[in-house]
Amino acid sequence: MMAAEEVHNSVLWAAVLAIPGVVMLIMAAKYRVPALLVCLGISGTVMIAAAAMALGGFHYIFSPTGVEIRTLGFSVRTISREEIRDYHPDRWNVVGGYGIRGLGASKAYVWGNRGVRIKTTTGQVFLGCDDPQRVVRELDLVTGR
Repeated sequence: MMAAEEVHNSVLWAAVLAIPGVVMLIMAAKYRVPALLVCLGISGTVMIAAAAMALGGFHYIFSPTGVEIRTLGFSVRTISREEIRDYHPDRWNVVGGYGIRGLGASKAYVWGNRGVRIKTTTGQVFLGCDDPQRVVRELDLVTGR
């Protein structure tokens, strides 16, 4: 099996995050008050970075060894084939938020409401995606099911 890749991004969330980020940076530059420069400058930069993450999305790379999750060119998580116990399509509750979510043994990488929940030997991972059945097929190839 060759490596396959699924990308999960959101233009809508990128815009929702970028617009206020740009406004914050413009306000910081316009008023030049030191406290505003620091607060709005940092906040605006973080919002622009989050928008870039939403636009670039999460990249799920499926290979015979497992699944690698990447964003902005960085690997944020690897799930080895041996760790995967079960997986199934599932829905994400908006109350859980978007982006990289969770603490400890439960993590989510999501920009929408659909995805695949993977149960691992150490917890669970939710992969947001537009086509959960495709992700399940890729996981079937990874696990040999």
